[in-house]
Amino acid sequence: MLSRVAIAAVVAVLVNVVVRALAVALFDIPDAFEHLALRAVIVSTLVGVLAAALVYALVARRAADPARTFTRIAVVVLILSLAAPLWVGLQDPPEYPGTDAASVGTLMLMHVLTAAVVIAVFSRR
Repeated sequence: MLSRVAIAAVVAVLVNVVVRALAVALFDIPDAFEHLALRAVIVSTLVGVLAAALVYALVARRAADPARTFTRIAVVVLILSLAAPLWVGLQDPPEYPGTDAASVGTLMLMHVLTAAVVIAVFSRR
C-alpha cells in the first residue's frame, strides 16, 4: 500500500503543478491568489492523497469489495470538496485577489484530477 500512496502522491502533485502552470500562464492568474501558490498546491495535494490513503486503509479492512467501496466514498468526498473552491469564488467581494472563474475553475479541476489519480492508483488490483 505504501508504494501506491507514493505513486499517487507523485502523480497527483505533478499533474496539479502542470495544471497550475498552464492556468497561471493562460489565464494570467496573479501571484496574490494564494490558493494557486506553488507551495499551497503541493501541500494541499499531498494532504488530500494522505487522507485518501487513510480512508482506503480503513475501507480495505472492512469492505468485501474495497475498490468499489472506496470509489463511492471518494466520489462523495470529491463532490463535497468542491464546496471549498466554490465558496472562494462566490464571496462578494472576493476575499482573495485574483479570484475569478479561471482561478476557481482551476482549483476545482485540481480536485477532480487528484481524485481521479487516487481512485485509479488505489483501486488497481
